[in-house]
Amino acid sequence: MRKFPKPLLVMSACLDLQPVRYNGEVVKDPFAIKLREYCHVIPVCPEVSIGLGVPRDKVIIQKAENLRLIQPSTGRDLTELMLSFSKEFLDSLDAVDGFLLKSKSPSCGVSNTKIYKDPQGKEFYGRGKGLFAIQVLERYQLLPVEDEGRLKNKEIREHFLVRLFAIADLREFLSKAQDVKDLVEFHSRYKYLIMAHSQVKLKQMGQIVANAKKNFKEALSRYSILFMEALKRRPTKGQHANTLLHIMGHLSRALKKSEKEHFYSLVESYKAGQRDLYTLLEIIKSWSYRFDEKYLMDQVYLEPYPYELNTIQQ
Repeated sequence: MRKFPKPLLVMSACLDLQPVRYNGEVVKDPFAIKLREYCHVIPVCPEVSIGLGVPRDKVIIQKAENLRLIQPSTGRDLTELMLSFSKEFLDSLDAVDGFLLKSKSPSCGVSNTKIYKDPQGKEFYGRGKGLFAIQVLERYQLLPVEDEGRLKNKEIREHFLVRLFAIADLREFLSKAQDVKDLVEFHSRYKYLIMAHSQVKLKQMGQIVANAKKNFKEALSRYSILFMEALKRRPTKGQHANTLLHIMGHLSRALKKSEKEHFYSLVESYKAGQRDLYTLLEIIKSWSYRFDEKYLMDQVYLEPYPYELNTIQQ
């Protein structure tokens, strides 16, 4: 059983079961509630933090020359207050591995936030992002930033979890890494996960590891950026299939012809959307235990985050 790092996760306070919504209600999102058990949560409610009470009159995003945060009932323009708070809060963060924010919110929404043409919120313009979320996305372009609405999509949720736990692992590794041997070990564990995301980045990272003795500190910095860049793009089924076949090749001599043929057929079924990735990873795990393949047992790709987080009914 893999020991997982505890990600440092900034979470909208309402998703952290705090009664800070405009109407004082608590948001009970099953995934967010479960995720709290596996993370160090840093709660934030931008609207309460800029002095708006609970309950409070609603605020909206208005499309003017720039996006404005307006409270229609009072006519207050809260834009500068929100931008000032966002900068102050984000500046105060020491280390962080990701963000889970409230969907549709005029402050926190990463998606589906209503935008209006007028300050009264009567003329609908379109949908976009909240003002705080925009600042987060601009500053943390290599970190996973999502809202609970988007995470109802299984593929987006899995990608979010992969990135969140991998980046937390990277942070812990960087705090302890002392020499090239440590970097080699870390890179070895992540070989197949990186391969699934980007073979180009995997090759570049391998070159950094090979030349790390020249300037270890610089190598760690360059490696970290490539690591997060590689994970940012969600893998296709074809990329996963290619990675699965690479791993099977590692075991090829030990497997019977019928076992290999069966696995090939399962990979094709996965590409066609008839099997899930988890089933294939479990088969590879069982082969790893059977043949005592420690190199494969150590691969993060086979268990990138706690399985319990993939069983939440959304």
